[in-house]
Amino acid sequence: MLDLRGQALQTAIAASAGSAYLLFGYDQGVLGGLVSQPSFLNAIGKPSSSFLGTIVALFNIGCLGGCVIAAVWGNYLGRKRTIIWGCVIMIIGGAIQASTYGSGQLIAGRIISGIGNGMNTSTVPVYVSETSRSTIRGRSLAIQMNMVILGTVLAYWLDYGMIRNHTGEVVWRFPLAFQDFFALATVLTMPFLPESPRWLYSHGRKEDAIHTLSRLMSCAEEDPTILAIVEEIEQAIAVEKLQAKFTVRSLFHDTTEVKNPRRIMLCFMIQLFQQFTGINVIAFYVTIVLEENVGLSKETSSLVAGFVQIAFWLGTFPPIFLLDRLGRRKVLMLGSTVLCIAMILFTTGIALKTSASANLALAMLFVYEITFGMSWNTVPWLYAPEITPLNIRHIGAAVCCFSEWLWTFVIAQMTPPAIANTGWKIYLLFCFMLLLSIPFVYFFIPETSGKTLEEIDYIFVKNWDGRRFGMSDATGSSVEMEQKQDDPSE
Repeated sequence: MLDLRGQALQTAIAASAGSAYLLFGYDQGVLGGLVSQPSFLNAIGKPSSSFLGTIVALFNIGCLGGCVIAAVWGNYLGRKRTIIWGCVIMIIGGAIQASTYGSGQLIAGRIISGIGNGMNTSTVPVYVSETSRSTIRGRSLAIQMNMVILGTVLAYWLDYGMIRNHTGEVVWRFPLAFQDFFALATVLTMPFLPESPRWLYSHGRKEDAIHTLSRLMSCAEEDPTILAIVEEIEQAIAVEKLQAKFTVRSLFHDTTEVKNPRRIMLCFMIQLFQQFTGINVIAFYVTIVLEENVGLSKETSSLVAGFVQIAFWLGTFPPIFLLDRLGRRKVLMLGSTVLCIAMILFTTGIALKTSASANLALAMLFVYEITFGMSWNTVPWLYAPEITPLNIRHIGAAVCCFSEWLWTFVIAQMTPPAIANTGWKIYLLFCFMLLLSIPFVYFFIPETSGKTLEEIDYIFVKNWDGRRFGMSDATGSSVEMEQKQDDPSE
């Protein structure tokens, strides 16, 4: 294991986990640019458009399976091993896809890759959250989501470049094989990084956990900051042990004091609202939207779609610097407000079907992509591992991802016929859901910014009294310790 400390260690974790998340974005986007290529269609038996759509969407079914695996075995395997196994499975799936000589083989490769991706997307946010300072946790996850969209942009432009400059099967085999590069990067680097200190502590490896914390914080193991974090972890574990065991039944009959079922439900609902912003209509079918709804030619649509993806990626940069300052609630509500206005104007533009209204719709498409990248793109992935306690954090993150892939599959299946049969009217659904998301965030989403993962527990604990669990104010909050450590004037 490399003896990295402080910022160098944080950067190494971000890079290794980021490669897995870049693969997440790449794998989502790579097939979308290839489905119209004759050599690709010939290799998989010239499927009908509906069957082809199913092949593309089956990746999400694999992801659902990966989420279940992470929920059931993730806590046993640990954060690192779950990510490594997820990437190994994706390497196998990528190899099967790249060597495809039939639709059955492609389906198998897509589902296998999806399983690995489901494991990764359930675990990477947890690993990054548990190894980040509370004061920069939002920034750390925002960087990961930036990598996701960078992967999507890279996939789109690689497809575009291969189609424009090459012929034959290499046009699609190389992009499908290239996804394994990112998985290999994570598999080769992750073993040299430390396991999550919170996972180590919860599994009785206290000395390893304290040593890892000292490396992450770049201070001695006896430092007051380390002692404060350890005390908070112990208190959180003490609270969790006094509660009834989490079961599926408890989702419908909540008797726990720490409100675990409510937290799990929030993990599911926040991703539902993210998907019903309409983002995957744009992400999966942007060229169809530009052709059918905006009225651009096929060639122009392909080029403009690439710049729409770049706009999306650029929108993911501001959260890196602002998410920890503004907080989760403000970012979501401001994002919903702007997204709702942009979606209403976009819908109006395509409904009027004039030259001026088409330009308005195109402009709003760019506003929408940038705003989504700045708001709803990042926060849901961060929020699930933040609000779930240590003993079920892997379940909360997996439920969040399960919701993501479930609704992604639903939207991917319903969009083509919805656009064909209803035209602009389908976007009214997303306008309504965006409007509804504002009161949802205001009334149900508590603020978590600036709090340690253990302190967030106490937001949900009913009638919290720290003295019941031996909580002491002697060392002070680890958040305050971290802020003082970051502030040279202290």
